[in-house]
Amino acid sequence: MRVKLVLSALVAVGAVLLGTAPASATSLQRPAPGTMDPALRSRIDALAKAAIGNGVTGVIVGISDPVNGNLLAGYGTSDRKGTPMTPDLHYRIASVTKTFTATAVLQLVDRHRLSLDDRLSRYVRGIPNGDRITVRDLLAMRSGLYDYADDPSIYGPYQQDPLLPGYTNDTALKVIRDHAPLAAPDTVTHYSNTNYLLLGLIMEKVTGEPAPRTIERLARRSGLTSTSFPTTPDMPKPYVHGYLLPTDPGPDRDVTRSNMIYPYTAGAVVSTVPDMLRYASQLGTGAGLSPATFRERLTWGPLNDTGVRFQYGLGITQLGDWVGHNGSIFGYSDVVTYLSSAKASVVVMVNAADGEQVPAMELWGKIVTTLYPTSLPTW
Repeated sequence: MRVKLVLSALVAVGAVLLGTAPASATSLQRPAPGTMDPALRSRIDALAKAAIGNGVTGVIVGISDPVNGNLLAGYGTSDRKGTPMTPDLHYRIASVTKTFTATAVLQLVDRHRLSLDDRLSRYVRGIPNGDRITVRDLLAMRSGLYDYADDPSIYGPYQQDPLLPGYTNDTALKVIRDHAPLAAPDTVTHYSNTNYLLLGLIMEKVTGEPAPRTIERLARRSGLTSTSFPTTPDMPKPYVHGYLLPTDPGPDRDVTRSNMIYPYTAGAVVSTVPDMLRYASQLGTGAGLSPATFRERLTWGPLNDTGVRFQYGLGITQLGDWVGHNGSIFGYSDVVTYLSSAKASVVVMVNAADGEQVPAMELWGKIVTTLYPTSLPTW
């Protein structure tokens, strides 16, 4: 859920491009519709297998591509006991949750129950600059608010015990209220989980129901039958075990069970790669939103100014030419993306992360540039 190092991951992807210049998959002999050329499949298999190690025991890759064919496969193991990794296993999608929260909010806008210009203070009191910050600012990561997940009083105990006993949303709100803003509203695009916690609380005020219920209903309407919003540490079965990347020598910790109120509407959703593969195209084409609102969603604010183009819209990112989102939470890292020009979706999940590094990013970059070598333009 914390993505400080995602820019570093994109720089690494850029270095890979400069070093390898992969051949275009479209130059291979065309396979039958829906199937992937064996030579291309072999290259992607090799990339996925090479991503295992350094704390990662397994990887899942999903590709839906009308040109290059489809792939859905697990690699390695889902735990340290040697259980084979299979594509149907549940995992924590981390900050990809933000896309669901944003879609639910934007649907409220479409139904005129909420306005993008509404002020935060109308729904949540006592937040710095709350009378100036708009719903649009929160969606676009332009509130300027401090990220509660960065506060040592929260993150330190979470590192020690991911179950984080006694933690509530009020704990996060106190941290947000106690910290001065990092910037004035609508002046800079700065990634902060605070925005999406607050959006969840706004959603609850407007709908009168818990945000997890709203988001689960959205998932059901979208045909995502394996997608849920747990509010306990337990995972739906069957599931992938998640491991915390070590910060010092020693065995990686199993952090499969962790507190889901801590990430809440910024990162608590659980899903599967098949569901996320279906969802990637829905997200990338504006399913469930009016055309005008979807156009509004694709209003970009740069998150970097060098390297691979990386921008934030309204609960959606642009990575090169791909749109979607990535995520990292204790034990799990993923990337869920759609390339409009090719109507192609690529989803990658790895079962180790520390909430800052996004190990799935490097593998994702290698796969998408194998499929579409020019799809990660730089500034």
